[in-house]
Amino acid sequence: MTDRLLVCGLGSGMDRSLAELRSPRRELVVVTERPTDRVRAAADVLLVCDPNDAVAVLAELSAAGIDRIDGVFSLGADNPPVISTLARYLGCPGLPLETALNCTFKDRRLAVLRNAGLDLPRYATAESVGEAVRAVEDIGLPAVIKPSDQTGSLGVMKVESADRVRELAQEALLLSPGGRIVIEEFLEGTEHTLAAFMVDGQLHRFGFADREYGRKEEFAPHFFEGGDTLPSVLTEEQIEEVTDTVRRGARALRLDPAVINTDILRTRDGRVVLLEITCRITGARIATEVMRLATGVDPLPNVVRLALGQPLDLDELTPRHSRAVVQRFVPADGGVVEWVGDPRHVARRAGVHDVFWGIDLEPGTELPAYRGGAEVLAGVIAHAEAPAEAEAIAERTLRALPLRLREPAG
Repeated sequence: MTDRLLVCGLGSGMDRSLAELRSPRRELVVVTERPTDRVRAAADVLLVCDPNDAVAVLAELSAAGIDRIDGVFSLGADNPPVISTLARYLGCPGLPLETALNCTFKDRRLAVLRNAGLDLPRYATAESVGEAVRAVEDIGLPAVIKPSDQTGSLGVMKVESADRVRELAQEALLLSPGGRIVIEEFLEGTEHTLAAFMVDGQLHRFGFADREYGRKEEFAPHFFEGGDTLPSVLTEEQIEEVTDTVRRGARALRLDPAVINTDILRTRDGRVVLLEITCRITGARIATEVMRLATGVDPLPNVVRLALGQPLDLDELTPRHSRAVVQRFVPADGGVVEWVGDPRHVARRAGVHDVFWGIDLEPGTELPAYRGGAEVLAGVIAHAEAPAEAEAIAERTLRALPLRLREPAG
Protein backbone atom coordinates (compact mmCIF):
# COMPACT_ATOMS: atom_id res chain seq x y z
CA MET A 1 0.00 0.00 0.00
CA THR A 2 1.25 3.49 -0.85
CA ASP A 3 2.04 5.76 2.12
CA ARG A 4 0.41 9.14 1.75
CA LEU A 5 2.47 11.85 3.44
CA LEU A 6 1.29 15.36 4.18
CA VAL A 7 4.20 17.82 4.10
CA CYS A 8 2.65 20.88 5.69
CA GLY A 9 5.03 23.81 5.44
CA LEU A 10 8.44 24.38 3.87
CA GLY A 11 11.10 26.42 5.61
CA SER A 12 13.41 28.69 3.61
CA GLY A 13 15.03 26.73 0.80
CA MET A 14 13.64 23.41 2.04
CA ASP A 15 11.76 22.76 -1.21
CA ARG A 16 15.03 21.21 -2.42
CA SER A 17 14.41 18.24 -0.10
CA LEU A 18 11.06 17.30 -1.57
CA ALA A 19 12.51 15.50 -4.59
CA GLU A 20 14.45 13.18 -2.24
CA LEU A 21 11.19 12.14 -0.58
CA ARG A 22 9.68 10.87 -3.82
CA SER A 23 9.22 7.11 -4.05
CA PRO A 24 7.01 4.68 -5.99
CA ARG A 25 5.61 3.61 -2.63
CA ARG A 26 4.92 7.15 -1.43
CA GLU A 27 2.49 9.91 -2.35
CA LEU A 28 3.39 13.47 -1.36
CA VAL A 29 0.65 15.96 -0.52
CA VAL A 30 2.37 19.33 -0.09
CA VAL A 31 0.92 22.43 1.57
CA THR A 32 2.64 25.75 0.98
CA GLU A 33 1.73 29.38 0.40
CA ARG A 34 4.50 29.95 -2.15
CA PRO A 35 4.92 26.96 -4.48
CA THR A 36 8.17 26.92 -6.43
CA ASP A 37 9.05 24.97 -9.56
CA ARG A 38 10.71 22.36 -7.32
CA VAL A 39 7.53 21.95 -5.29
CA ARG A 40 5.37 21.59 -8.40
CA ALA A 41 7.74 18.95 -9.79
CA ALA A 42 7.91 16.90 -6.57
CA ALA A 43 4.35 17.08 -5.22
CA ASP A 44 1.79 14.47 -6.21
CA VAL A 45 -0.88 16.82 -4.85
CA LEU A 46 -0.20 20.53 -4.29
CA LEU A 47 -2.41 22.53 -1.92
CA VAL A 48 -1.79 26.27 -1.93
CA CYS A 49 -2.82 27.72 1.42
CA ASP A 50 -1.38 28.92 4.73
CA PRO A 51 0.48 25.96 6.37
CA ASN A 52 0.13 27.75 9.71
CA ASP A 53 -3.67 27.50 9.58
CA ALA A 54 -4.88 23.98 10.41
CA VAL A 55 -8.50 24.80 9.51
CA ALA A 56 -7.47 26.06 6.06
CA VAL A 57 -5.35 22.95 5.46
CA LEU A 58 -8.20 20.62 6.41
CA ALA A 59 -10.56 22.53 4.14
CA GLU A 60 -8.14 22.18 1.21
CA LEU A 61 -7.72 18.45 1.88
CA SER A 62 -11.49 18.03 1.86
CA ALA A 63 -11.86 20.05 -1.35
CA ALA A 64 -9.22 17.86 -2.98
CA GLY A 65 -11.11 14.70 -1.95
CA ILE A 66 -8.28 13.45 0.26
CA ASP A 67 -9.70 11.44 3.14
CA ARG A 68 -6.61 9.45 4.16
CA ILE A 69 -3.20 10.66 5.36
CA ASP A 70 -0.67 8.25 6.87
CA GLY A 71 1.85 10.76 8.23
CA VAL A 72 2.25 14.51 8.61
CA PHE A 73 5.34 16.68 9.16
CA SER A 74 6.92 19.94 8.04
CA LEU A 75 10.30 20.59 6.44
CA GLY A 76 11.83 23.20 8.70
CA ALA A 77 8.66 25.31 8.94
CA ASP A 78 8.07 26.46 12.52
CA ASN A 79 4.49 25.21 12.88
CA PRO A 80 4.52 22.33 15.42
CA PRO A 81 1.04 23.14 16.84
CA VAL A 82 -0.45 22.84 13.35
CA ILE A 83 1.35 19.53 12.75
CA SER A 84 0.05 18.17 16.08
CA THR A 85 -3.49 19.37 15.35
CA LEU A 86 -3.52 17.80 11.89
CA ALA A 87 -1.98 14.54 13.12
CA ARG A 88 -4.66 14.13 15.78
CA TYR A 89 -7.51 15.01 13.41
CA LEU A 90 -6.22 12.73 10.64
CA GLY A 91 -5.38 9.84 12.98
CA CYS A 92 -1.61 10.00 12.35
CA PRO A 93 1.27 9.56 14.80
CA GLY A 94 2.27 12.84 16.41
CA LEU A 95 2.94 14.77 19.59
CA PRO A 96 0.10 16.11 21.78
CA LEU A 97 -0.92 19.69 21.05
CA GLU A 98 0.06 20.72 24.59
CA THR A 99 3.61 19.56 23.93
CA ALA A 100 3.79 21.41 20.63
CA LEU A 101 2.53 24.62 22.25
CA ASN A 102 5.02 24.30 25.10
CA CYS A 103 7.98 24.17 22.76
CA THR A 104 6.65 26.86 20.38
CA PHE A 105 5.67 29.72 22.69
CA LYS A 106 8.72 31.13 24.44
CA ASP A 107 7.04 31.92 27.74
CA ARG A 108 5.57 28.43 28.06
CA ARG A 109 8.86 26.77 27.11
CA LEU A 110 10.81 28.81 29.65
CA ALA A 111 8.34 27.94 32.41
CA VAL A 112 8.60 24.20 31.72
CA LEU A 113 12.40 24.27 31.54
CA ARG A 114 12.68 26.36 34.72
CA ASN A 115 10.44 23.94 36.60
CA ALA A 116 12.73 21.12 35.42
CA GLY A 117 15.75 22.88 36.91
CA LEU A 118 17.57 23.74 33.67
CA ASP A 119 19.99 26.67 33.55
CA LEU A 120 18.17 29.64 31.98
CA PRO A 121 18.70 33.38 31.65
CA ARG A 122 16.80 35.47 34.19
CA TYR A 123 13.53 36.33 32.48
CA ALA A 124 10.04 37.73 32.82
CA THR A 125 6.95 38.03 30.63
CA ALA A 126 4.97 41.16 29.85
CA GLU A 127 1.70 42.06 28.14
CA SER A 128 2.17 45.84 28.27
CA VAL A 129 4.92 48.42 27.96
CA GLY A 130 4.62 49.20 31.66
CA GLU A 131 5.16 45.55 32.60
CA ALA A 132 8.16 45.41 30.27
CA VAL A 133 9.71 48.48 31.91
CA ARG A 134 9.36 46.92 35.35
CA ALA A 135 10.79 43.61 34.08
CA VAL A 136 13.89 45.31 32.68
CA GLU A 137 14.36 47.16 35.97
CA ASP A 138 14.36 43.79 37.78
CA ILE A 139 16.51 41.89 35.27
CA GLY A 140 18.95 44.71 34.50
CA LEU A 141 20.60 45.98 31.33
CA PRO A 142 21.51 44.86 28.76
CA ALA A 143 18.45 42.71 28.16
CA VAL A 144 16.76 40.96 25.23
CA ILE A 145 13.14 41.57 24.26
CA LYS A 146 11.29 38.92 22.21
CA PRO A 147 7.72 38.40 21.00
CA SER A 148 6.63 35.20 22.75
CA ASP A 149 4.92 33.76 19.69
CA GLN A 150 7.15 34.72 16.75
CA THR A 151 9.85 32.63 15.05
CA GLY A 152 12.99 33.15 12.98
CA SER A 153 14.37 35.87 15.31
CA LEU A 154 11.63 38.25 14.19
CA GLY A 155 11.31 41.07 16.69
CA VAL A 156 14.21 39.86 18.87
CA MET A 157 16.04 42.99 20.05
CA LYS A 158 18.77 43.97 22.49
CA VAL A 159 18.00 46.90 24.77
CA GLU A 160 21.03 48.59 26.29
CA SER A 161 19.65 51.82 27.71
CA ALA A 162 16.63 52.58 29.87
CA ASP A 163 15.41 55.30 27.51
CA ARG A 164 14.79 52.74 24.72
CA VAL A 165 12.86 50.13 26.72
CA ARG A 166 9.43 51.59 25.98
CA GLU A 167 10.10 51.95 22.24
CA LEU A 168 11.46 48.43 21.76
CA ALA A 169 8.86 46.80 24.01
CA GLN A 170 6.11 48.47 21.99
CA GLU A 171 7.67 47.22 18.72
CA ALA A 172 7.87 43.66 20.05
CA LEU A 173 4.28 43.77 21.36
CA LEU A 174 3.02 44.90 17.95
CA LEU A 175 4.78 41.91 16.36
CA SER A 176 3.22 39.44 18.81
CA PRO A 177 -0.17 38.07 17.65
CA GLY A 178 -0.97 37.22 21.26
CA GLY A 179 0.29 40.53 22.66
CA ARG A 180 2.86 38.88 24.93
CA ILE A 181 6.63 39.36 25.09
CA VAL A 182 9.55 37.84 26.96
CA ILE A 183 12.35 39.89 28.53
CA GLU A 184 15.58 37.98 29.15
CA GLU A 185 18.96 38.66 30.66
CA PHE A 186 21.55 39.17 27.89
CA LEU A 187 24.24 36.49 28.03
CA GLU A 188 27.43 36.29 25.97
CA GLY A 189 29.18 33.20 24.66
CA THR A 190 29.13 30.85 21.68
CA GLU A 191 25.90 29.54 20.15
CA HIS A 192 25.35 26.10 18.68
CA THR A 193 22.70 24.04 16.88
CA LEU A 194 22.10 20.43 17.86
CA ALA A 195 19.82 18.26 15.69
CA ALA A 196 18.55 14.95 17.02
CA PHE A 197 15.78 12.38 17.31
CA MET A 198 14.28 11.59 20.70
CA VAL A 199 12.70 8.11 20.94
CA ASP A 200 11.92 6.03 24.03
CA GLY A 201 13.81 8.43 26.27
CA GLN A 202 17.00 8.20 24.21
CA LEU A 203 18.49 11.17 22.34
CA HIS A 204 20.10 10.26 19.01
CA ARG A 205 22.20 13.21 17.83
CA PHE A 206 22.79 13.46 14.07
CA GLY A 207 24.20 16.95 13.70
CA PHE A 208 26.06 19.63 15.66
CA ALA A 209 27.06 23.04 14.29
CA ASP A 210 28.44 26.35 15.53
CA ARG A 211 26.27 29.37 14.78
CA GLU A 212 28.09 32.32 13.20
CA TYR A 213 27.48 35.59 15.04
CA GLY A 214 30.47 37.68 13.95
CA ARG A 215 28.07 40.40 12.78
CA LYS A 216 25.53 39.77 15.53
CA GLU A 217 25.01 43.40 16.60
CA GLU A 218 25.82 45.18 13.34
CA PHE A 219 22.11 45.95 12.87
CA ALA A 220 21.37 46.85 16.49
CA PRO A 221 19.01 46.58 18.20
CA HIS A 222 18.21 43.58 15.96
CA PHE A 223 20.46 40.52 15.88
CA PHE A 224 21.88 38.99 12.71
CA GLU A 225 22.90 35.33 12.44
CA GLY A 226 25.49 34.88 9.71
CA GLY A 227 25.19 31.10 9.21
CA ASP A 228 26.61 27.83 10.54
CA THR A 229 29.98 26.06 10.69
CA LEU A 230 30.94 22.37 10.96
CA PRO A 231 32.82 20.81 12.62
CA SER A 232 32.41 22.60 15.93
CA VAL A 233 35.19 24.37 17.81
CA LEU A 234 33.95 22.68 21.00
CA THR A 235 35.70 19.61 22.38
CA GLU A 236 33.94 16.25 22.46
CA GLU A 237 33.52 16.65 26.20
CA GLN A 238 31.86 20.05 25.74
CA ILE A 239 29.58 18.71 23.00
CA GLU A 240 28.50 15.87 25.30
CA GLU A 241 27.74 18.44 28.01
CA VAL A 242 25.53 20.33 25.55
CA THR A 243 23.90 17.07 24.46
CA ASP A 244 23.04 16.21 28.06
CA THR A 245 21.35 19.60 28.49
CA VAL A 246 19.30 19.06 25.34
CA ARG A 247 18.33 15.59 26.55
CA ARG A 248 17.10 17.04 29.85
CA GLY A 249 15.16 19.73 28.01
CA ALA A 250 13.54 17.24 25.65
CA ARG A 251 12.45 15.06 28.55
CA ALA A 252 11.06 18.04 30.44
CA LEU A 253 9.00 19.10 27.40
CA ARG A 254 7.99 15.48 26.66
CA LEU A 255 9.37 15.62 23.13
CA ASP A 256 9.21 11.88 22.54
CA PRO A 257 9.06 10.56 19.88
CA ALA A 258 10.23 13.66 18.02
CA VAL A 259 12.78 15.18 15.70
CA ILE A 260 14.41 18.03 17.60
CA ASN A 261 15.97 21.37 16.69
CA THR A 262 17.82 23.43 19.30
CA ASP A 263 19.68 26.66 19.90
CA ILE A 264 22.21 26.44 22.74
CA LEU A 265 24.39 29.12 24.31
CA ARG A 266 27.64 28.19 26.02
CA THR A 267 28.65 31.16 28.14
CA ARG A 268 32.19 32.36 28.69
CA ASP A 269 32.18 30.85 32.17
CA GLY A 270 31.03 27.43 30.88
CA ARG A 271 27.27 27.55 31.54
CA VAL A 272 25.14 25.62 29.02
CA VAL A 273 21.88 27.48 28.41
CA LEU A 274 19.09 26.05 26.27
CA LEU A 275 17.75 29.07 24.34
CA GLU A 276 15.37 27.15 22.09
CA ILE A 277 14.19 23.58 21.65
CA THR A 278 11.37 22.58 19.34
CA CYS A 279 9.88 19.54 17.62
CA ARG A 280 10.81 20.04 13.97
CA ILE A 281 13.76 19.35 11.73
CA THR A 282 16.35 22.12 11.64
CA GLY A 283 15.49 24.47 8.77
CA ALA A 284 17.36 26.82 6.44
CA ARG A 285 18.85 23.70 4.76
CA ILE A 286 21.06 23.08 7.82
CA ALA A 287 20.01 19.53 8.73
CA THR A 288 19.20 18.39 5.20
CA GLU A 289 22.23 19.82 3.36
CA VAL A 290 24.82 21.59 5.55
CA MET A 291 25.09 18.87 8.22
CA ARG A 292 24.62 16.15 5.63
CA LEU A 293 27.44 17.52 3.48
CA ALA A 294 29.70 17.55 6.56
CA THR A 295 28.95 14.05 7.88
CA GLY A 296 27.08 12.10 5.20
CA VAL A 297 24.07 11.63 7.49
CA ASP A 298 20.69 12.12 5.79
CA PRO A 299 17.93 12.55 8.42
CA LEU A 300 15.01 12.61 5.99
CA PRO A 301 14.32 8.84 5.82
CA ASN A 302 14.05 8.77 9.60
CA VAL A 303 11.84 11.89 9.61
CA VAL A 304 9.46 9.93 7.36
CA ARG A 305 9.65 6.83 9.58
CA LEU A 306 8.85 8.96 12.63
CA ALA A 307 5.85 10.54 10.89
CA LEU A 308 4.54 7.07 10.01
CA GLY A 309 5.07 5.72 13.52
CA GLN A 310 7.84 3.34 12.41
CA PRO A 311 11.12 2.57 14.25
CA LEU A 312 14.18 4.65 13.43
CA ASP A 313 17.09 3.12 11.53
CA LEU A 314 19.89 4.18 13.87
CA ASP A 315 22.60 2.96 11.48
CA GLU A 316 21.62 5.81 9.16
CA LEU A 317 22.56 8.31 11.87
CA THR A 318 26.21 7.19 12.01
CA PRO A 319 28.58 9.73 10.36
CA ARG A 320 30.13 8.50 7.11
CA HIS A 321 32.87 11.14 6.88
CA SER A 322 34.01 14.47 8.33
CA ARG A 323 34.26 17.54 6.12
CA ALA A 324 34.41 21.25 6.91
CA VAL A 325 31.22 22.99 5.73
CA VAL A 326 29.95 26.52 6.24
CA GLN A 327 26.76 28.31 5.32
CA ARG A 328 26.97 32.11 5.21
CA PHE A 329 24.25 34.70 4.64
CA VAL A 330 24.10 38.28 3.42
CA PRO A 331 21.30 40.36 4.97
CA ALA A 332 18.93 42.52 2.97
CA ASP A 333 19.47 46.05 4.27
CA GLY A 334 17.89 48.60 1.99
CA GLY A 335 18.53 49.76 -1.58
CA VAL A 336 16.88 49.19 -4.94
CA VAL A 337 17.92 46.40 -7.32
CA GLU A 338 19.44 47.94 -10.44
CA TRP A 339 20.67 44.70 -12.00
CA VAL A 340 20.58 41.05 -10.94
CA GLY A 341 22.13 37.96 -12.53
CA ASP A 342 22.01 34.20 -12.05
CA PRO A 343 23.92 33.05 -8.92
CA ARG A 344 24.35 29.58 -10.41
CA HIS A 345 27.25 30.91 -12.49
CA VAL A 346 29.10 31.74 -9.25
CA ALA A 347 28.30 28.26 -7.88
CA ARG A 348 30.62 26.65 -10.43
CA ARG A 349 33.64 27.57 -8.30
CA ALA A 350 35.53 24.80 -6.51
CA GLY A 351 34.24 24.16 -3.00
CA VAL A 352 30.85 25.83 -3.60
CA HIS A 353 27.93 23.49 -2.98
CA ASP A 354 25.33 26.15 -3.74
CA VAL A 355 24.81 29.90 -3.85
CA PHE A 356 21.31 31.32 -3.85
CA TRP A 357 19.06 34.33 -3.48
CA GLY A 358 17.00 34.31 -0.30
CA ILE A 359 14.25 36.51 -1.76
CA ASP A 360 12.85 37.07 -5.23
CA LEU A 361 14.85 39.80 -6.99
CA GLU A 362 14.33 41.72 -10.20
CA PRO A 363 15.28 45.22 -11.38
CA GLY A 364 13.27 47.73 -9.36
CA THR A 365 12.86 45.52 -6.28
CA GLU A 366 13.15 47.74 -3.20
CA LEU A 367 14.86 45.97 -0.31
CA PRO A 368 13.74 46.72 3.24
CA ALA A 369 16.11 47.83 5.96
CA TYR A 370 17.16 44.91 8.16
CA ARG A 371 14.71 44.34 11.01
CA GLY A 372 15.56 40.81 12.09
CA GLY A 373 13.81 37.63 11.02
CA ALA A 374 14.83 34.72 8.84
CA GLU A 375 14.72 36.37 5.40
CA VAL A 376 18.16 36.97 3.87
CA LEU A 377 19.30 38.56 0.65
CA ALA A 378 21.59 35.70 -0.37
CA GLY A 379 23.49 32.73 0.95
CA VAL A 380 26.20 30.24 0.10
CA ILE A 381 27.11 26.72 1.24
CA ALA A 382 30.82 25.94 0.87
CA HIS A 383 33.07 23.03 1.83
CA ALA A 384 36.80 22.35 2.17
CA GLU A 385 39.32 20.43 4.27
CA ALA A 386 39.28 23.02 7.10
CA PRO A 387 36.65 25.48 8.35
CA ALA A 388 38.81 28.54 7.68
CA GLU A 389 39.28 27.47 4.06
CA ALA A 390 35.56 26.84 3.61
CA GLU A 391 34.78 30.24 5.12
CA ALA A 392 37.22 31.94 2.75
CA ILE A 393 35.51 30.26 -0.22
CA ALA A 394 32.13 31.45 1.08
CA GLU A 395 33.33 35.04 1.53
CA ARG A 396 34.82 35.18 -1.99
CA THR A 397 31.60 33.76 -3.42
CA LEU A 398 29.37 36.29 -1.67
CA ARG A 399 31.61 39.15 -2.85
CA ALA A 400 31.07 37.93 -6.44
CA LEU A 401 27.26 37.90 -6.30
CA PRO A 402 25.76 39.17 -9.58
CA LEU A 403 23.87 42.10 -8.02
CA ARG A 404 24.01 45.87 -8.29
CA LEU A 405 22.02 48.10 -5.94
CA ARG A 406 21.33 51.83 -5.86
CA GLU A 407 19.93 54.10 -3.19
CA PRO A 408 16.16 54.61 -3.32
CA ALA A 409 14.97 57.95 -4.67
CA GLY A 410 14.70 60.54 -1.91
